[in-house]
Amino acid sequence: IHQMEKALPNKRFIGAPGADGNCNCNICPYMALNTLEKLYVALRDLSPRIEIEEGLRLQAKKSLDRMLSMASNTVGKGDLGPK
Repeated sequence: IHQMEKALPNKRFIGAPGADGNCNCNICPYMALNTLEKLYVALRDLSPRIEIEEGLRLQAKKSLDRMLSMASNTVGKGDLGPK
């Protein structure tokens, strides 16, 4: 969120809490287990594999495509609305 706030200072960004309402990935011991090497190996070997139903995949893809489209249309182009 910090990088988005720097790129768009006139926008308000709200971090999504975890399922219990108080998750903080910055201090999560499980997130600390992730490393660039582990990410590289996972992408290289396509493992571990996560399988989901096609309908759910398409819904998620639609949301991700919208987010990426908004990001490419707003970053570096100034404010698009009130904070």
